[in-house]
Amino acid sequence: MCVRRIALLALACALPLSTALACGPDFPQNLLEDRKASLLDLPEGTFDFEVEHLLPKPDDRLRPSEESRWDDPNEVRAKAEAPGLGADELAKVKAMRAAPSPGAAAAAGTGLAPELLEYTLGAIAFKAGDMATASAHFQRVLALSPEQRPRRGLWALWMKARAQLASGNTDGAFASFALLRERVQSRVPDPLGLGVASFGEQARVQWHRGNVAGAVALYAAQAAHGSDSGRASLLFVARSLLAHPDLLDRALDDPLSQRLLAAYFYARSDEFAMDWPRAGTDPPADAPDDADATTDPSTARKPSANAGLDVAGFLDAVQRHGVNRLEGADRLAAGAYRAGRYPLAAQFAAKSTAPLAAWVRAKLAMRAGDEALALREYAEAAKAFPIDESWTADTEDGAGVGSPLCRVESERGVLALSRGEYLDAMARLYAGAREHWPDAAYVAERVLTVGELKDFVDRNVPAVPKKPASPQGDEQPASPPEQLRALLARRLMREGRDDEAVAYFDEPALQAKAMELIAARAAANAWSSNARAQAIFKQAIVTRRDGMDLLGTELGPDFAVWGGAYGYDDFPLQPATYVGFAEPGRTKASAPIPNQRYHYRYAAANLAEQAAGLVPERSQAYAAMMCQATAWVIDTDPKRAAALYGKYVRVGAHVGWAAHFGRACPQPDFSSAAKLPWRQFYWNARHMAKRAWPFGLIALVVGIALVVVRRRRRAKA
Repeated sequence: MCVRRIALLALACALPLSTALACGPDFPQNLLEDRKASLLDLPEGTFDFEVEHLLPKPDDRLRPSEESRWDDPNEVRAKAEAPGLGADELAKVKAMRAAPSPGAAAAAGTGLAPELLEYTLGAIAFKAGDMATASAHFQRVLALSPEQRPRRGLWALWMKARAQLASGNTDGAFASFALLRERVQSRVPDPLGLGVASFGEQARVQWHRGNVAGAVALYAAQAAHGSDSGRASLLFVARSLLAHPDLLDRALDDPLSQRLLAAYFYARSDEFAMDWPRAGTDPPADAPDDADATTDPSTARKPSANAGLDVAGFLDAVQRHGVNRLEGADRLAAGAYRAGRYPLAAQFAAKSTAPLAAWVRAKLAMRAGDEALALREYAEAAKAFPIDESWTADTEDGAGVGSPLCRVESERGVLALSRGEYLDAMARLYAGAREHWPDAAYVAERVLTVGELKDFVDRNVPAVPKKPASPQGDEQPASPPEQLRALLARRLMREGRDDEAVAYFDEPALQAKAMELIAARAAANAWSSNARAQAIFKQAIVTRRDGMDLLGTELGPDFAVWGGAYGYDDFPLQPATYVGFAEPGRTKASAPIPNQRYHYRYAAANLAEQAAGLVPERSQAYAAMMCQATAWVIDTDPKRAAALYGKYVRVGAHVGWAAHFGRACPQPDFSSAAKLPWRQFYWNARHMAKRAWPFGLIALVVGIALVVVRRRRRAKA
């Protein structure tokens, strides 16, 4: 995979965000945890994405503006009416709304501009159900020149259309809605999104008339403009089609409705065979009060004797209408595959050249054991999925798909890994790293050799500028390039390749920490044991303090990806299927030493013990360093802490703070430790002198006597 392709895919995969869990960080999906499922199972589609793309995205000026359905309608209306009005005007409009009669309302509005007076009187009449009066007032607003109705002209046209609908004048209402959209297109301001909402109003009428194709087309136009209401309406329509055979037959004769049903089948097949009410009707009395477009079907409408079609019934209906002339064959193929109807999935997939169909064919090839064909189909899917296409993962467990291209590339990486093609696996998984970072990190940290990883990073992952903090001061999450370069830097540091590692710490603060550790490592070659002890203990301090940033493993056992705050004991995994022959050996060779959670704490403790061995055992420095070594493992490995304490007790000197050993440790006094051998020599000599002076005196007397005798003998001679 070329460098540009890897960079573009990594950028594309950085667009969607992972699902956030309530009590933890964003946990990206992990495809390597169950490689068989990742390669054989097809993820569920996302209904909102599907219906928003039933029609091409319009290139026009219509924009939705939708309030939450939980908002109070009166508050919404008051909020909408306030902009553009002076304080006096707003007070009069409020007084008109609160007036007990139309006459009182007109009196309260004395002095208002005609557009405000007539519109408000029309709105009051509309609310009272007097459509003729309401229409007359709205028409008076529309009769004004554009300069005289800048604030209520579009609203009056909208309300006139609604009044026409309420009066049974459907053709007139549709003409008014069309004129409203024309005016928005001609740059009349539409802050309330009435142009987009008008599609839904017309669609509702068509639906109640039994015009399925017309309703679906209008709702699809509304959804294509980004309307939540349009998407929700299409969900209700799709549910109704499955639950009412007469409607389903009409839908299967319409290409756009076919695509809606195919999308619903792919994204929400778990809702089939539910007893959904017909769209546009009141739900049954036993339906939950909060049942809506987002209601979980397991709690909304249970299957009943009158339930809609199940998956088998739907597919039978589709086949009766003829596979060769159906739209949405790729979505039907995906839904059939997820339903376990593999021959039918193959039949549908063969009718489509869309990337989703190629993805289905790749899955079918994997099930048939034809990896070569699967690779070709995966390549076709990757080539055809738009690089900026993003499905929003809307499933509760975060198992949906963000970028289908990134998902396909990541699955290609899983397959390459199983075939022992480790560098290709790294390229594919890195391309999908934003959504599947643990998979890319596993290959980078445990499967590739450090040399292979360094070459890959040098070729494909240049340093990137650090993103600035958000306006609230929060740091932005690290991007895949930042994560991979930091992973390589820490791995090089663990292997002692210090000079190479520094260049991959892209943050100046991390570079400074790394240089501090590197300097301490270099100073460990000092000529005196005391100087070596100080340098090694400095290494221990930096290792314990900054070990996660400088030495920690991205995944297990340290989980630097989450700052060590989260992790699980069984990662990286060694699944039983789709594992390359050399992979277990590679992961064993790349494991940190020791392969324990927060392994750098053990390394720090070992360094402190090593430093203690270079100073006198009876010194305060020895006791202080053994205390620190114990403190760093006492909460994670009590057995190791006990061994360190036992060693101190056997050979170390008693200190006043020994009762808090491992909990409160002073700094080692290296100066006193350096002087201790000379002090010990002096005191030993003095002690010997005190105990041995009589023997010394005798020796002196004997010596003098011997000298005297010897001289006398020489004199006689």
